[in-house]
Amino acid sequence: MNYFYAILIFIINLSVCIMSVSSELNEPQNTKLDIVNINDSSVDGLVKKAVLHIINHGNKVKTRAGDALQCYGVNYILSNPRNRVHSLREGALKYLCNEFIAYFKGSLNADDGLSKASKFWTTLVDENGNINSNYGYYVFYEQVDSYESQLDWVIKMLIKNPDSRRAIININQNYHKSDTKDFPCTIAIMFYIKNNKLYCEVSSRSTDVITGLPYDIGFFSFIHELVYCILKEESYENIILGETIMKTTFTQIYDKTFDKAVDILKMGKPDISCVMPVISNYKSLLNDIYNGTNETNFIQWVTQHAE
Repeated sequence: MNYFYAILIFIINLSVCIMSVSSELNEPQNTKLDIVNINDSSVDGLVKKAVLHIINHGNKVKTRAGDALQCYGVNYILSNPRNRVHSLREGALKYLCNEFIAYFKGSLNADDGLSKASKFWTTLVDENGNINSNYGYYVFYEQVDSYESQLDWVIKMLIKNPDSRRAIININQNYHKSDTKDFPCTIAIMFYIKNNKLYCEVSSRSTDVITGLPYDIGFFSFIHELVYCILKEESYENIILGETIMKTTFTQIYDKTFDKAVDILKMGKPDISCVMPVISNYKSLLNDIYNGTNETNFIQWVTQHAE
């Protein structure tokens, strides 16, 4: 009798294995989504590696912004957040610095901010001349109940509890869900401390590696350094600056900028001498940002390179 049950159990297990293998063989090929990590110590290095990855592995897609080669589930990891200058394209530094100035001002009116970096932003305005992608507004100026700003919220959460999982700056909001031309690509910026190291993780729905990645991670790595400096002075003197990470669901090269992407691959080594000043006094820097003054080395450098 025991022998009969042993044979029966063996047959059942064998049938399950056969069905499992058959199911796997019948699955469509190339449907598995593998998350890809692209690491580099510089923004220039990330952009080059991103271009290569998308050219080699991208799928052709049609989007509102045009046809593109697109990859899915890519994490861009900047191991040195201070190495944020994109030097492989002419005019990139000037644009980045003008974008910083617009972010520091925090105006959602295009003519009062981002259009001074690029006239492209005027094509996305609503009937009031406003856009939604001035990330500085959400960081420095959008208020939270009982807190001065979302930046203030992040600092207070991490000082209150170094293991906090609430240190988040929300960018893409519920009120953006409309027929807007400017639906923010960035969803949120999250900060956390692990093993005495401060990390910054940005959640992005879509990242254009030519016109988006170098400038977005450039700004987010600056905010990362700013939060680090505040925490170091106010609470955690031995804290270490960790990686800035952009977790992007869709990342692409549009057909209209494909030649520019190829040109980046032809460029030589990046200009490692071009770096932003280290934040030496966060209070003075914030004073410059909120008052529109030009007293710190950091703001002076940004202003100079925006011209």
